[in-house]
Amino acid sequence: MTLNARSFLTAGDTFTQSQEAAFFTSIRLRNGTFKTTDHHRLDDLNMLVIGEWRKLDRKPRQIMDVGVSSGVSSLEWADALTRVGIDAEILATDLCMRGSLVRLMPQYEVLLDRDGKVLQHIVGNRPVRWYLDGPRDFFRGTGFVIAALNAFASALLLLTNGRRRGKDVLLVNPHARDDARLSFAEDDILAPNPEHLRGRFNAIRVANLLNHGYFDAAQLCRAVDNLKDRLAGAGSFLIVNRTHPDGTNHGTIFRLSEANKFEIVAKMRDGSEIEDIVLSA
Repeated sequence: MTLNARSFLTAGDTFTQSQEAAFFTSIRLRNGTFKTTDHHRLDDLNMLVIGEWRKLDRKPRQIMDVGVSSGVSSLEWADALTRVGIDAEILATDLCMRGSLVRLMPQYEVLLDRDGKVLQHIVGNRPVRWYLDGPRDFFRGTGFVIAALNAFASALLLLTNGRRRGKDVLLVNPHARDDARLSFAEDDILAPNPEHLRGRFNAIRVANLLNHGYFDAAQLCRAVDNLKDRLAGAGSFLIVNRTHPDGTNHGTIFRLSEANKFEIVAKMRDGSEIEDIVLSA
């Protein structure tokens, strides 16, 4: 079975990991990223963090996990913390956590983001992407179909104001979605901090988001400053990691000092590529 947004909403947890991965890989956000991640991708990072917290006799209770994609890594982190007696509440965030499933015609639905932009067409039961994969799409004829569907959906949404009739779809792994230790929210780490996030968290993890491939230096500085403002003060932790194409994790655990400066607690392999930006925050 090929999952689309409708079957993902209604299938519960009856699908396989490969079907789940294929579904999230098919959801390309408007910023060009995909909502996908691998199970057990951050296991060694989890163990490093837990080991350092044990050395320091720390048990963070309020944790933020930023850029979580499908949320499965947040669930695995919660499980790892629970196994060692750390009873934490994790707020898992991403730029796009929710979609709206709108029926425009019989046998035709669209999944929209919060701005009303199409994330997926569903024709019958077949998912169709909204984006073009280069000129070869037109050589195969796919490009004409995608362009026509995009134009058709835009016209129908304008005529029917269909966004108001949509079904909410939380784009999160079903097991993570139903776990009481986790809550989910949409978040833009480059935007001004909402008041309810400031000074709240004992630890924040940012995996596979803060890197030079996604942001320029000024944006990275702004993001780090925003995350620092969300920490609960001295003794709080910031964890920054990037998973390389070979599957290895390279990250750094930072701690906020009494002087309100970040200091390095531990590294995994080469450490974070933005260490200099974090240390100068």
